[in-house]
Amino acid sequence: MDSGARAKEHGRHVLVNGARIVAVDRILAAVALFCTAAFAEPLSGPPENDIEHNARRQQEFTKFNPRFPELKAERVAILRKLTAEVEQREAARQSTACSHQILWELKLLNGMSADFRAIDARIRDLQSTLAHPEREASAQVQNPEDGSWGGCYEAWHLKLMASYDHRGDQAARPFRFLDRVNSPEKLTAYFTSIETSDIAQTGVDHTYDLNESLSDLMRLILRGQPKDYAWHPGLKEAMMDLLMHRFRNPETGWWGEKYVRDGRVKFVDDLSMTFHTVNYLDGNVPDLPKIVDTALALKDTNTPAGWLWDGAYWNHNNMDVAVLFRYGWPQASPSQRRAMRAELEKMLRWCLAESLQPDGSFKPILPDASLEEANYFGATFLARIGYFDRARRFWTDTDFPESDAIRKRILDHVAKNIQTGGAGGTYYRGILAELK
Repeated sequence: MDSGARAKEHGRHVLVNGARIVAVDRILAAVALFCTAAFAEPLSGPPENDIEHNARRQQEFTKFNPRFPELKAERVAILRKLTAEVEQREAARQSTACSHQILWELKLLNGMSADFRAIDARIRDLQSTLAHPEREASAQVQNPEDGSWGGCYEAWHLKLMASYDHRGDQAARPFRFLDRVNSPEKLTAYFTSIETSDIAQTGVDHTYDLNESLSDLMRLILRGQPKDYAWHPGLKEAMMDLLMHRFRNPETGWWGEKYVRDGRVKFVDDLSMTFHTVNYLDGNVPDLPKIVDTALALKDTNTPAGWLWDGAYWNHNNMDVAVLFRYGWPQASPSQRRAMRAELEKMLRWCLAESLQPDGSFKPILPDASLEEANYFGATFLARIGYFDRARRFWTDTDFPESDAIRKRILDHVAKNIQTGGAGGTYYRGILAELK
């Protein structure tokens, strides 16, 4: 997705359920949505897929810090209140751009690390911003020194994420912050530092860092963007080598993070990372039938590998699956097509009956980062399965006569909220691109 692109690539999720905010600590399982010491050599044996990943993460954080559950619970109570306040302001169509950036980074820290000092510092930052609404606009200002955007983020990969949307701005300053990875050696060193997590030893899970950085850098480098930035001539080859030989599980065809467990490096398949790679390479990846088989095998499991959030559908993952199916459809066997068709029918029924609201919005669930992003993924799931456009309807010949009316409801809702979306309007503009 591009502008709708920026929209999906955000593996980002804020914990909201209508006006009621639900357990922030469960984001640990969801973001799966820089630079710790790299391993000089791989541990014994090839990477394996760890199907008990979510439970293992919890154990490993507690091994790193035995007080982890207690310290985390204290921050979760604070995060519930802060999330509720930010969400209420967005629903009231107030500007929350800076608050949402801090909140998202805070939730990532809370879900992906045991660095409670950093978490507490970001809590104070968010409280201060909420007390001074005039600061919200600072999220939309380019850094005059390095050219990065995302002024309320601190992490480099989050600034990269925010900057991607501005890659074509004519008046933008040069993206000098990209110099950090602008050679095959720098790029490889950067990804080496985040491709494998040893949570029990470091208290950090790098999976979101890898997912977001890979999503943005592969598009920027392979597409030669921004046009006025001089990428090293060897970077495209280096990026493709990393994509195909370092981050991909050859047993399943999927992409993901690796984890140090039981004295070995174990691979954990990641739906979001796989979606990004397949989508941004336009389906030109090995083993598409195997990728489809893996997706179908994981349909009843939770994220990061599976489709579900806490045992239920989520539009964000549904959209990822639909795109994987679209690319896999031409090479799929008849039995695979039957299975894909059945799953898409179930997801569509759920989306229209359970997620779509009378006002054209989509009901947010726990891992959605904002109301804006919840709306984006619901609308984009429908668009990408061809619900509104027969030319995109790769999986069925069924007519959807009610689709025009539903499309209008969605667009009307976007028009009312695009100026005050929690993600700064990027995802709402993505909806317009998908539906128009």
